[in-house]
Amino acid sequence: MAALPFIVLIEPDWPARSYFRAELEELGYAVSAHERATDAARFLARWGLRPDLIVVDLASDGEQLAALQRLIEDFPGTRLLVLASPLRALPEWLRQRANRILFRPFAVGDVVRIVSELAPLIER
Repeated sequence: MAALPFIVLIEPDWPARSYFRAELEELGYAVSAHERATDAARFLARWGLRPDLIVVDLASDGEQLAALQRLIEDFPGTRLLVLASPLRALPEWLRQRANRILFRPFAVGDVVRIVSELAPLIER
């Protein structure tokens, strides 16, 4: 049976978070959207969920790197898409761990396209 992947979206900017979530849900993805990595970690632990893909926007908030590192260590097999500013240096551990890094400027459609590449239908 085919199931749509479960996406965790970490986006500090609430309008962008709402727009990304709406676009992905319209395609049928299950999306849990959070402002910070710590919020996402609490949600996943509380419900015992395992994401298929984590999408995190670090362009406006580099302070959540420690929490993000703990989160992705909890889910070593989960794919990771990082949205970032070309002006912000990313730590080497994050560059190595990310399946894709998308630097600004980009359109919502670019994010959706990469999500569909990283998290296609999965046989369960």
